[in-house]
Amino acid sequence: MNSHRNRPAISANLDGRHFDLVVLGGGTIGLSAAREVRTRGLSVLVLERDSIGRGASWAAAGMLSPLGEALEPGPFLRFGLRSLELWPTFARALEEEAGIGIEYRECGKLRLAYSEQEEARLRRRLAWALAQGFPADWWEPARVLKDHPGLRPDLRGALYLEQDFRVDNRLLVDALRRACLVRGVELAEGCEAAAIETEGKRARGVRLSNGHRVRADRILVATGAWSGQLGGLPHPLPVRPIRGEMVALRPSTGGVWRAGKPGVAPGVPRVLESERIYLVPRDDGRLLAGATEMDVGFAKGPTVDGVMHVLREATSLVPALEGAQILESWSGFRPGSPDGMPILGEFPAVGDLFLATGHYRNGILLTPATAEAMGRLVADESTTDLPEAFLPDRLF
Repeated sequence: MNSHRNRPAISANLDGRHFDLVVLGGGTIGLSAAREVRTRGLSVLVLERDSIGRGASWAAAGMLSPLGEALEPGPFLRFGLRSLELWPTFARALEEEAGIGIEYRECGKLRLAYSEQEEARLRRRLAWALAQGFPADWWEPARVLKDHPGLRPDLRGALYLEQDFRVDNRLLVDALRRACLVRGVELAEGCEAAAIETEGKRARGVRLSNGHRVRADRILVATGAWSGQLGGLPHPLPVRPIRGEMVALRPSTGGVWRAGKPGVAPGVPRVLESERIYLVPRDDGRLLAGATEMDVGFAKGPTVDGVMHVLREATSLVPALEGAQILESWSGFRPGSPDGMPILGEFPAVGDLFLATGHYRNGILLTPATAEAMGRLVADESTTDLPEAFLPDRLF
């Protein structure tokens, strides 16, 4: 895979240029919103401080898990389910436009119980899911182990969530990058936004860290964990980095999931999750294991302690993974907000300044719904798509 194909040149000619919209941040949120706004005929520039899509979007596992993340009914669950509903059409259209498959799989998830307390919590979650009308089931240990013989055998059962999918987030990044270029979005890498520039309490441009200035009628902040460092605002954005560390493995045997019959390919493997670890399969046989969660600022990983923690938990859940090959370890910074909710909408004290940040560990899941809502809002088509609990004015 050549993830840098069609890379646009970065030059000083951005200085003084004018765009209808400048998007700060080239992750899945920023790219998808830029692509959506461009369909309205607006000129769009994406500014990325590093390389396109190499932040939290690259470091994620690609789980699409609204029921797994929501603790109760409410705005997050509704928005997450809306995004999950959009994913099939979003994926097909993106693959066709970019010419890249993104490995979108409607695979389901098993949440595993290994103690009486874990079982009780999962059974309560099952009752809640069924009461809300969501497809879910309780699988007894024999059924789980039949399909997943590599699991530790002292299993008490598992909650099966049918509406829990996965996507290859790195392929998604590459597809969004290429689709933006196809639509005429301009991309500039290595261009860090230092401050928003305003005129009469309205955003009118961006000053870059190299001193250059870009003019804009509208600005969308999608800088993830770095949003809190953006200058020029009446109040700093309350977003902090939460470091996560992951490991990619290649099992030495196919024992995590049951092999298919001779001559018959196995079904699409499910995501497996306990209270301490998740295992996300890829179609090529890799297994992603993660993740740590550390509030340590921008201290980079992966660390020995973090990687060892992931490996201990992964091999405890699946003892056969002790013989797996370690392919890669990495870390990323999730954008955390004070209340754990995304920050979506117009900045309350600065006109024409929009925020799409604070997605924490759900940026991949919420990409289609965020793009849909922000595309309409930025293009002045709608102000009613976003849950009140997500609006920025709750924080200032």
